[in-house]
Amino acid sequence: MHDHLLSLPKSDLHRHLEGAVRPATIADICRDRGVPLPTYDPDELAKIVQLSGQVADLGEFLIPFRTIKMCFTDREAIARIAFEAVEDAHLDNVSYVELRFSPEFMAFYYKLALTDVMDGIVEGIETAARRYPGTTAKMIVSISRDLSEETMRMPWPTPIELARLALDYADRGVVGLDIAGRERGYPPELFIDPFRICREAGLGITAHAGEDAGPESVRGAIESLGATRIGHGVRVVRDPEVVALVRDRGVYLELCPTSNVLTRAVESLESHPVRYLYDAGVPITINTDDPTVCNVTLTHEYELLMERFGFTPGEIGGLVAASEVAAFGRD
Repeated sequence: MHDHLLSLPKSDLHRHLEGAVRPATIADICRDRGVPLPTYDPDELAKIVQLSGQVADLGEFLIPFRTIKMCFTDREAIARIAFEAVEDAHLDNVSYVELRFSPEFMAFYYKLALTDVMDGIVEGIETAARRYPGTTAKMIVSISRDLSEETMRMPWPTPIELARLALDYADRGVVGLDIAGRERGYPPELFIDPFRICREAGLGITAHAGEDAGPESVRGAIESLGATRIGHGVRVVRDPEVVALVRDRGVYLELCPTSNVLTRAVESLESHPVRYLYDAGVPITINTDDPTVCNVTLTHEYELLMERFGFTPGEIGGLVAASEVAAFGRD
């Protein structure tokens, strides 16, 4: 089964670049640049940046990023990180991947220009495209919904500025706009203008919703932002009307089974609604979220569906095809 799933050319539509950095690369970059870390041993560092089990909430899930952020030192480092993210996707026979990232988060610790982050990622992806022509990588810019100049106490780009940044790089591989971070207290309705700008310019619209908050967050992302995809969205099952809204509008849920358990978006793998949503006709895709932090591959996530939820090879093939249809940047 593993070999069969590995052999399938797959698409990953929800993969955070920040959560896809190899522990060995974090160690290499920080050692070479004199950045202090608790350890430079890749195996020991993996214990810090990879979760070993379910956490209390999304906030605790984000703790490993306090260490990961230390390696976003400069454009060269970011280019290496982006290249390796595509390389790892290629090794898992992922033929298409959308790498989403928060440029402001990647820039802030070392006070990089946002264009340094963007140019580094573009450089890494372009290098990977030459090395691995069978894997196509595109970019989604994520707005950190809970971070601002007020909360960070330092100059911080506004959501409008980030939307314009995404549009500036639309001809270099940016295919969508996203919001991520803590949902509670930061509903989609606060971000109507930046999403309107990108939507009207033709970028794809996705939004983290129904992971850290309830189904009302999913409704808001669809009705206020025009989202055609929802990051996670597992809590839609709490409201049949929102389930119907997602199904009837053909909005794809970007499910990430292992991550959904680790963040406690669902209480256990057994209670994950992937089978219910599939049987109810809700469009779904299967994704990794944060391959390093969650210690998963896309092949592993499909294995879970077959082993724990009874998905047949034919159904898996249908899900793989659904991801191709839902992609923002496939030619």
